Amino acid sequence: MKALYRVEEIRAAERAAVAAGLSEAALMAAAGQGVAQAIVEARGGRAGTALFLVGPGNNGGDGLVAAAELVARGWRCLIWGYRRTDIAGAPVQTAAAEQFTWVESGDGLASAALEADVIVDAVFGIGSRADLPAEVAAAFAVGAQARLQRGTPLIALDVPSGVDADTGAVAEGALHADLTVMVGLPKIGLFRAPALRHTGVLRLVEIGLPEPDISQERPRLIKEDDVRDWLPRRPADTHKRAVGSLLVVGGAPTYYGAPRLAAAAAARAGAGLVTLAVSRSLIAPIATALPEVTFLPLPEGELGGAGARMARIVHEQLARYRALVVGPGLGQDATVDEFLGALFHVRPAVAAIGFGATLAPEAGNVFSGRAVLDADALNWLARQPEWVERLRAAELVLTPHPGELSRLLATEVEQIVAEPWESAREASQRFGHVVVLKLGHAVVASPDGTLLVAPQALPALASAGTGDVLAGTIGGLMAQGLPALAAAAAGVYLGCQAALLAMRRVGTLGLVASDVIDALPKAIAAHYDARWGEDEG
Repeated sequence: MKALYRVEEIRAAERAAVAAGLSEAALMAAAGQGVAQAIVEARGGRAGTALFLVGPGNNGGDGLVAAAELVARGWRCLIWGYRRTDIAGAPVQTAAAEQFTWVESGDGLASAALEADVIVDAVFGIGSRADLPAEVAAAFAVGAQARLQRGTPLIALDVPSGVDADTGAVAEGALHADLTVMVGLPKIGLFRAPALRHTGVLRLVEIGLPEPDISQERPRLIKEDDVRDWLPRRPADTHKRAVGSLLVVGGAPTYYGAPRLAAAAAARAGAGLVTLAVSRSLIAPIATALPEVTFLPLPEGELGGAGARMARIVHEQLARYRALVVGPGLGQDATVDEFLGALFHVRPAVAAIGFGATLAPEAGNVFSGRAVLDADALNWLARQPEWVERLRAAELVLTPHPGELSRLLATEVEQIVAEPWESAREASQRFGHVVVLKLGHAVVASPDGTLLVAPQALPALASAGTGDVLAGTIGGLMAQGLPALAAAAAGVYLGCQAALLAMRRVGTLGLVASDVIDALPKAIAAHYDARWGEDEG
């Protein structure tokens, strides 16, 4: 995990790198080369025409280095400068610079924008600007028009110009990037609103800067290396129950898709056996779409005493499962209240694999298993004034959206939205469990104060069922033995990666939850080597 840094800390890291022997020219060259590589990958390796909007400082210099690198790879590079008319201060060889085509404002810039396959904002860097110069804002408007007319990708170098890298404040006229290539260290402001609405996809290019020593309570970015470390290893002689078994409890006649999505995601996340505990009437439509799961039939909710019978049936089977997912599509009627009350206020009497087992509930005992609580399970918790004490022995991951968290904390939704990181941390420390807040860059909070931030904030995930997919993914990882914090953070990260893969196939507006599930195996495969064994370090 890498901390999210403030501007003064990043500048200190740059000075430390220079003091250790790296020249500013070397840092700029590394930055430009990394940005060029990100541009090439965004274009699928195809050369084209790039329009660079460059400023007078180091950010503009990084942009010129990136342009020179693209020229060496067969690109044509057009350069528009704000208070810059040459390569002065940038470590660019004359031969490469001679291939740049400099363009003027007005018709020259408009024409260049229409020719470009990519437009790169390299005007201002991490220095805060409350207002953009009119000339720069006009250039960004030209870029936005090209984006609208031709779909030209807009790429920001380090930060979108006009975005405060500390606070996330945004100047009027700031660029709305499709991709922001952060250079060196991740900037804390880019993960905050409203900045996150201007960054697009975030990618970090490391250039050898030392990481400043800061407070452990600082929010930290979930990274690829973390997920590689967390994912479970499988020996060759394993079997489905040893890999991990998960019980998903949910479903109502109007929401039976929710538990199906959660179960499918859990299976794709690697759980060896996934069982759905749903009402008998829901089994046929779910089984048709999801043949890989097994079922635990529950009584129909309208029958008297069904909630208590549901809890008894689940308790009888808990020894067979290492984790639960409870809540997707469950509903909030009286039967559900009765069922959850019996499920979580009673602990199986005999410990065994997973939770233990009993044939009859023992009043006064409490649930002490491992579970992901989502959706209607969270709404039920919010109505139980003593739940924190009763479930303290359990290992839980709570996955609320702002409305659900506001009910759990008995506060206003507006406060959650205004202070999402602080709210998630407060909830986790107050409840004693891991909390995943689904808003913008989703955050994972631990009772010890750890706060982990998702690498992406993707509007494509604003689609029904994606929360169920996340709950199932986390549950599937918990069933494989990951601790709550690691399972939650890995689930959030892999969900982001799967969504990016799905977006490449179906775009943003057309993405549905099933697309994320379909992409999960590929996202996991990028971080998991099947040759790994449990004896390897």
